Amino acid sequence: MHLRDWTRIVRFALVVGAMALTGCRGMQGKLETARAETASTLPSPYLDGLVTESVAVDGDRLVFLVRSPDGDAEKTRAHPRFRALRESEQQAMTELCALPAMQPLIGTDAVLVRRFVDRDGALFFESILPARECAAPPA
Repeated sequence: MHLRDWTRIVRFALVVGAMALTGCRGMQGKLETARAETASTLPSPYLDGLVTESVAVDGDRLVFLVRSPDGDAEKTRAHPRFRALRESEQQAMTELCALPAMQPLIGTDAVLVRRFVDRDGALFFESILPARECAAPPA
C-alpha cells in the first residue's frame, strides 16, 4: 500500500471519528436544551399531590424527579395495588412525548425517565421510555 492510500484511510477515519463525536455532543446538547426548557417550568404539580420538582441529564437519560410530599416509599411498595400504579405511570410516559421541549429528542437514543420518590428521597419506582418510541410529530 502506498503512502497516499494510507493518508486517505487516516483522513477517512478522522472524518468518521469527528462525525461520531459531533453526534455525541449533539445528543448532549439536545438533552441539555430539553432539560433547561423543562426546568424553567418547575416545580409544577404532577398528579394527586405529587410534584415534579426537577429535571436532570444523566448520560443519555432525561430524568424528571417527581416527589410525593406525604408518601412513604416502603409502605407504598407493599400496597396490593402498587403494581397497578406502576403500570399506570408507565403508560402515562407517552405524555412526555407531546411536550415541545421533547420534540428534538424523538427518534434519538435519549431515554425519558420519571423517578418517583417519597418525602425523604426514597425511591418508589422509575418509569422509562426510550425517546425513539415516541411517535414522530406530523410533518
